[in-house]
Amino acid sequence: MERDSRTTNTSEMLGARIREARLRADISQDDMAVLLDVSQPTYFRIESGARPLKGDELVMIADRLGVRSAALTGLSTLRQRARFAARADGADTSLDALRHRLEEYLELDAYLAGHGIAAG
Repeated sequence: MERDSRTTNTSEMLGARIREARLRADISQDDMAVLLDVSQPTYFRIESGARPLKGDELVMIADRLGVRSAALTGLSTLRQRARFAARADGADTSLDALRHRLEEYLELDAYLAGHGIAAG
């Protein structure tokens, strides 16, 4: 199966950003492989762009590296799409926490859509 060069470039750029963030965090590829429950060679393929990430893997990597998934994907922040949020059920969750979680979901959705993976 032939890969779209745009997807290849995107995967390679994503892998490079992950590698840079991993090195800044001083975490080994072995540790990241354990986190994702994959082999070290498979994790290497993620960083080289040869293996696309699954959505949950992107979130796990971002959480472990202490960065937002948008920082890894290179997507601009989606704050403008999440300007207003409301909760009518009386929960104690702060508006900032809700907005943060919404932004993470929107970033993940944009990443998946960019790789032709339908959400849902």
